[in-house]
Amino acid sequence: MTKTCAIIGCSPMGFPWGFDEEDEDCAALKLILMNWITRLRSEGCKRFAVSMDCGAGMYAAEIIHGLKASDKELEAICYVPFEEQATKWTPDLRDRYFNAMAACTEVVSVAYEKTVGCEFKAHLEAISAADTVIAVYDPDDPRCEREAAAVAVAEWQSKRLFTIDPKTIRLS
Repeated sequence: MTKTCAIIGCSPMGFPWGFDEEDEDCAALKLILMNWITRLRSEGCKRFAVSMDCGAGMYAAEIIHGLKASDKELEAICYVPFEEQATKWTPDLRDRYFNAMAACTEVVSVAYEKTVGCEFKAHLEAISAADTVIAVYDPDDPRCEREAAAVAVAEWQSKRLFTIDPKTIRLS
C-alpha cells in the first residue's frame, strides 16, 4: 500500500499574518511544510492528499509541485470543498489555485456548490485516504473549529499526526 499524507489547514484568516505572504512567519510556515513533506518523502510517502484552500493547502500543493520536478513518483491529490471556491478570491490567488489544481495528479471535488460543512468534509476525505496527517491550525482559535474537529477524527482513527500552530511559528 502506498504511504499517503493528508495536509489540512485553516484559512489565512486563522494565521497571525493573515494573507501577508511576505511576513517572515509565513515564510517559516512554508519552510516547515517543505521540511515535513521532504522528511515524509524520505520515509517512503509518495502521495499527498491536500485539502485545498488559499492558505496551508495551497502552500503545500505548490511545494509538492515544485518537488515533482525532481521526483516523478510524487503525487498530489487535491480535495476541493466545492467547485466555485475560488470565485471571489483575488486574481493572483485564483491564478495560483488553478495552476496548483492543474498540476495535481488527481482532483476530487467534494461538492458542486458550497454547502454547510463542505470544507470539513474535504478535510475528512483527505484524512481517510492517509496514514499520516499534517494539520496547520491554532487549536485555541474558534475560526479553526473544523480543523480541530478533523484532528480529533484523525486521532480517533489512530493516524500519525503532526500539528503546526501558526501562532507559535517564528523564523528567527
